[in-house]
Amino acid sequence: MSVQTLKRSGSNVEIAFEVYGEGYPLAFMHGLGAGRAQTTSALTDLENTTVIAPDMLGHGDSISEDSADVISFDQSADDVIAILDQLGIEKANIGGLSMGSGIAVNIALRYPERVNKLILLRPSWLDQKKPDHLALVAYVGEWIMEDGAEVAERKLISHPDYMALYDEVPKVAQSIRGLFTRPTHHSHTSVLYKMWEDAPFSSLSDLSSIQNDTLMLYTTRDNLHPIPVAQSVANALPNVKQSLELPARYDQPEGYTVALNAALNEFLHH
Repeated sequence: MSVQTLKRSGSNVEIAFEVYGEGYPLAFMHGLGAGRAQTTSALTDLENTTVIAPDMLGHGDSISEDSADVISFDQSADDVIAILDQLGIEKANIGGLSMGSGIAVNIALRYPERVNKLILLRPSWLDQKKPDHLALVAYVGEWIMEDGAEVAERKLISHPDYMALYDEVPKVAQSIRGLFTRPTHHSHTSVLYKMWEDAPFSSLSDLSSIQNDTLMLYTTRDNLHPIPVAQSVANALPNVKQSLELPARYDQPEGYTVALNAALNEFLHH
């Protein structure tokens, strides 16, 4: 794997990304609060594929010293396109997980000529800003900014929505608490609510213009990525070739990874 950086035009922001594998390019974006390691640890067995795995701004090694720098779905999509430009890639397969899925849809809407096939893994956004099921993630960012990490963590674990989530699916709740292991730089913190306050597209009806062959992947027992969200997006897209349930990520992590790579290989190369 090689780590490279992109200097965002008109600012001092540098976006880090890794490139690995050999074959047709696939730009794949991680979820909110994660980073490129989420991609590189999951997409481990792809055939004839060069994977481009960015740290979107506010994640991993992509930070900004200017709190005014834009963090949004449009800007994230623009950053991915700039990475492809820097690599000399005119067209690629585009995919992502959760927030990354929203970025992928945004790219397909705004840069259709740059997209070959589309992969949407556990999408978490529709056309509404501030989705309820991600509110606790956004609150973590807001509370850290207001009160610091120690107080914010106490607020989270005593919040009734967190306690209810923990009772229902403790591993999902623990993944939210895991946000406190992230760096405390302001861009790592603010991204948690800035992306929540945005949406990847303005209307589900807009998705009818996306003509790319699409693979939709979802799991059960994953309250941060509700199946109805995946179903709504799949129903709005005209060329979903397969909509597939993977083993639950939090309950069967190894089975999830194996099934994910198999599904991508089948969709991309057959």
